[in-house]
Amino acid sequence: MKRPLQAPKIIRAKRTVSDYDRKIMDQILRDNENSFSYLSFSGVIPLTLPDGTRIVFIPDMHAPAHNQLMLWGIKQFLLDFQPHIIKYIGDISDLFWLSRWPKPPRTVAHAQFELDETRRLIDWLAEDLVCLVRIIVSTGNHDDRFRRYLTDPASGIANIVDFQSREPLLSFHGLLGYKPGDPISFIYDIHERGGYGGGMIVNDDMQFRHGYIVRPKPGASPLADAERIGRSLVQGHTHRAGMRVRQVGEKTIVAIELGHVVDVNHPYMGYSNLLNNWHPAIGTGTIAGGKVHLQVLPIKQVGDSSKYTLVYDGKVYRSSDR
Repeated sequence: MKRPLQAPKIIRAKRTVSDYDRKIMDQILRDNENSFSYLSFSGVIPLTLPDGTRIVFIPDMHAPAHNQLMLWGIKQFLLDFQPHIIKYIGDISDLFWLSRWPKPPRTVAHAQFELDETRRLIDWLAEDLVCLVRIIVSTGNHDDRFRRYLTDPASGIANIVDFQSREPLLSFHGLLGYKPGDPISFIYDIHERGGYGGGMIVNDDMQFRHGYIVRPKPGASPLADAERIGRSLVQGHTHRAGMRVRQVGEKTIVAIELGHVVDVNHPYMGYSNLLNNWHPAIGTGTIAGGKVHLQVLPIKQVGDSSKYTLVYDGKVYRSSDR
């Protein structure tokens, strides 16, 4: 008889922050005081990060169609890596209840459950001193479903802002319950949309956004955009993991896709199939010499369907301890 899935034990040692990390944290906060003052930002937000800064990049999660098995292993990795910044590349939520595509029969779309699950996952992945400074979310095209829904029947009120905070009264981050002063930023494009041009740029070196160009081969989608803007670029959106490099004069342009952490068998993911060439993965970045050095970490299925593994710095992180 097959046993039901159970969450593995998350080992929570007493978390401390080293003096080295405190110096990095202080410098990050000092150099980015203005950028971190925004709960929501429209456009490309610039960050200045010192050497030694650690970042984890989590691609398309599509909560509640996320793969909890993968996230268990990712949480174990986060506890060790202890990033200063967690960067979500977009489509953090699916917002299936607002999808205009035909929904499968007997598939329940519950608005509050989707929002509650998205908020729970963000908070759970960052707890236990996992994220030392800031969570940054580049909103994706799925996260943008709420804005698109509002602008059809209620365009007159879609962009009304709170009198004091100047935050939109009706927004994706507002639905999740985040308030000014919370250690998180949501980035939209200059037209307040998700999934198009909004993102962040680190040390005037590498840009990060959800992306919108789609090419059939891994790495080709961000390369098309990177060549257009003349800068290294990291994106999500395609659910593929890949990298392309181009030398333009004396400049090296790196283009990276970061894969996904979704459950491809979830009914919300009815458009997934082998032809889509999807790859589970996350990314890690370290600032060295003022540049972003980024690695793509594939998440591989091993053994039965309940086990996933990622490897970093010689250590194995598993999704299940069964």
